[in-house]
Amino acid sequence: MKATVVLDIAGPLLVYYALHALGVDDLVALTAGGIPPLAHLVVTAVRDRRLPPIAVLALIALVASLVSALVAGSPRELLARDAWISAPFGVWMLLTLRGRPFCFTVTLTLLPRRAELMEGLWTTDAAFRRVWRSITAAWGGVGLLDSAVRVLMASALPVPVVPALGTALGVVSIVLLQVPTHVLLRRAGYWSVMFPPTALRSRGSRRARTAPDLSPGPRTSS
Repeated sequence: MKATVVLDIAGPLLVYYALHALGVDDLVALTAGGIPPLAHLVVTAVRDRRLPPIAVLALIALVASLVSALVAGSPRELLARDAWISAPFGVWMLLTLRGRPFCFTVTLTLLPRRAELMEGLWTTDAAFRRVWRSITAAWGGVGLLDSAVRVLMASALPVPVVPALGTALGVVSIVLLQVPTHVLLRRAGYWSVMFPPTALRSRGSRRARTAPDLSPGPRTSS
């Protein structure tokens, strides 16, 4: 997690603004800013001996935007490179609504202990399926909105302003993506089904059983 924050988020900003302060051309500085996440991608691929799909998409977006920027001779194509990720990702999430929606599949992977419960609800409960389709539709919509805003910023704002704003937009998008997940699951009553507070109750009961008895015992006369 720390490597992701440093190399994928802070790294490009630090490299770009350091080179920009030294008077390096924006196109060169933005290109150099892609080195930290690219290095992280290579190290991860070598270590895990595989490339996650989102990493492949990020690499394709980086190469495509770099080629476009070099051909056009303008840094603005590089500024919009994250839109090359969020737009296809948003479209793909919407396409998964025809089968198992993306957010449901990812949650199954992240919560293996809830997989059996979720699989059973998916098979038997139509309302449960609708909730996950609604969550995924919201995620896809945010992805497309994120892409549109990035293209607008890259084309209309001063070049030095866009990298910092793009990072801030990424944080805002991540926060916004949590809202439909929590709200829709809670409103439909599935949050308490998927995450029952039994663990907290059982932990509390174990603590009560193991706690020493501090109440005064029966007094005996001397």
